Amino acid sequence: MFSFLKNIISVKTKLLIALLFVCSLFSGLAQTKDDPLETKPKDGDIIFIKTDKANSFLPNGNSKFNYAGVIFIEADVPMVYYATEPLKKCNIEEFKKMSIGGEFMIKRLIEQEVLTTDIIGKMHGWAQAKLGIHYDNKINLNNDELYNAEFVWKVYKSCLGLPLSEPKELKEYKIEDVNAKEFLVDAFGPKIFDEKMVAIGDIYRSTFLEEKP
Repeated sequence: MFSFLKNIISVKTKLLIALLFVCSLFSGLAQTKDDPLETKPKDGDIIFIKTDKANSFLPNGNSKFNYAGVIFIEADVPMVYYATEPLKKCNIEEFKKMSIGGEFMIKRLIEQEVLTTDIIGKMHGWAQAKLGIHYDNKINLNNDELYNAEFVWKVYKSCLGLPLSEPKELKEYKIEDVNAKEFLVDAFGPKIFDEKMVAIGDIYRSTFLEEKP
């Protein structure tokens, strides 16, 4: 009887070892194949940070991040294009340094197959043409100037026809800062709250994007 039990235990042990080996084999393949690709920035990636450089009167759409830029690879170096005053670019390490605590998140378009070489070239060229343009303090989606979230949104909307999020009226966002409300009314009048805008938080939560650690 003990010999019988011993044989059963032995068989179970061998099966368990075989199962663990197969799992570890597939796990190893996944890490080798996918991890380097996920961590390496690609053209069109969007990087989000939290910084005190952002305009405090603009709602960020209930997100811990309040600033973003679009990545394009130039001479093997990931460069971030972002709307500030004026719109500019810097390498990704410099952009990450602007973040409080160095925290950042990169998100990537899920359907990467649509980002063909021609489309990436169009997006890159569009972003380059905007370098030096003034920051849009009027929060207007229909003028030539660009605020931070608007720039990121328009890179995709203008070149790919894809709105990463749906614009909302400013009054739909929660603005807790009383000073921000007073500033907006004083600067642009009460009608500013009827202006449609895009927010960093809406882009961050876009269903078209996925996180890339």
